[in-house]
Amino acid sequence: MLTLDEILGIVYLQLTGIGFLGNLTLLILNSFTFLTAHTVRPKNVIIIQLAFSNAMVLLFRGIPTITRLWKVKCVLDRTGIKIITYMQTLTRSLSLNSTCLLSVFQDITISNNNSIWAQLKFKATKGIIRCIVLCWIFNLISNMLIFLRHDGPKNSTLRKDGCSTGYRALDVHNNNHIKFEIIACVHDTFFAGLMTASSVHMVLILYKHKTNVNYLHSTSPSTKISPETRATQAILLLVITFFFFNTFSPICIFCMLYFKSINTWMIHTSALLSLCYPTVSPFILISINKQVPNSCAC
Repeated sequence: MLTLDEILGIVYLQLTGIGFLGNLTLLILNSFTFLTAHTVRPKNVIIIQLAFSNAMVLLFRGIPTITRLWKVKCVLDRTGIKIITYMQTLTRSLSLNSTCLLSVFQDITISNNNSIWAQLKFKATKGIIRCIVLCWIFNLISNMLIFLRHDGPKNSTLRKDGCSTGYRALDVHNNNHIKFEIIACVHDTFFAGLMTASSVHMVLILYKHKTNVNYLHSTSPSTKISPETRATQAILLLVITFFFFNTFSPICIFCMLYFKSINTWMIHTSALLSLCYPTVSPFILISINKQVPNSCAC
């Protein structure tokens, strides 16, 4: 009969496998479109980065967790464990930045064509590559500073039931860990605020659009929902999914830091939810490609 850890390991393996294949498919589809298109489509570039980031999140979070639950002996030294933990935080930050960038860009894309928004659309289209490069530089440097100052738990490589990476590396009695979690929370809150603002603005635009569509329906029964509206709805669903699966994780961590105790169920729940978003998100984004013609999609 399977133990609880073995069952959880199978769940993590399924999430990691399905999510990785989904993100790999999304990455290939958008890379092909990017390489064969006559002009650079900014949304394609953002989705490529998001798919890559989510695939790496699943690998660097999912596989270490599976090996620990199945009690695979840790073969990494202390430096190797710190590198894995660094990649976990880096890829998660890139996933957050990419989701935020996609939401903001879509908000600018569907906004009214007045003078201000027209300028923003032009600048956003031309500057999207620079924004992505800046995201990489910022996250590489900021996470490297944490990597250099991070001191993992003692004897972390001597355990026989897996390496102490990610959530297992959290030391509730270490003041440096508390500071790093606060910095991470401020970073996440800033980008979550941008996503919230852009999402609210998109909802208002869609509401106005729906009002106009209802009016047109009364005079023209053949009126259909525009492809751009469907894409916007899918991206809004993506943002909602991100908030749903990533809100509980920092709450769990701060509860453990506040009460100075490690709760196994909180760790499992937080880690499991953190894998759900990168697993679900590629299928939401693939639906955009199905709904929106190539001329409008990205």
